[in-house]
Amino acid sequence: MHVAIISDTHDNLEALQAFIGKIRGRVDTIIHAGDIVSPFTLRALNGYKVYAVYGNNDGEKLLLKKVADDIGIVLEEPPLFTTISNKRLAVIHGASTPEKTERLVQALAKSGDFDIVVYGHTHKADVRKIGNTLVVNPGTLSGYLAGTRTFALIDLERLSVDLVEV
Repeated sequence: MHVAIISDTHDNLEALQAFIGKIRGRVDTIIHAGDIVSPFTLRALNGYKVYAVYGNNDGEKLLLKKVADDIGIVLEEPPLFTTISNKRLAVIHGASTPEKTERLVQALAKSGDFDIVVYGHTHKADVRKIGNTLVVNPGTLSGYLAGTRTFALIDLERLSVDLVEV
């Protein structure tokens, strides 16, 4: 089973539509690691099984939650702990600084409680192993600050990751 991971969409619908074009027919599950920003961004993901967390730029949380609930998206304050295809996941957005985000990611990964730790916030792609835990930051789908629009595609059986540019 493959899962697409996105983060930091920041209402960039052009990038989101290009992403959907790349995953159509390949995956049915998406993880969003925060900074969705507006409800219309969630509506663009309708039809997929989506697990999402709020980010620091998600201001209208009540309306985001209502839209998510209406279309069957799981949206929570981070951390989101879930299991997909027998893989235990922790999904966060990030902490206030890159350094605090890194410490949080490391602590979650080193706990041994998760097969995969997903995060965003830094707008920098990051794929690595900490012990037996796969750590994935898909970068920013919006392209803001990074100059490239990226997402991650995870093969849950192999625990392998492809970073894809949109």
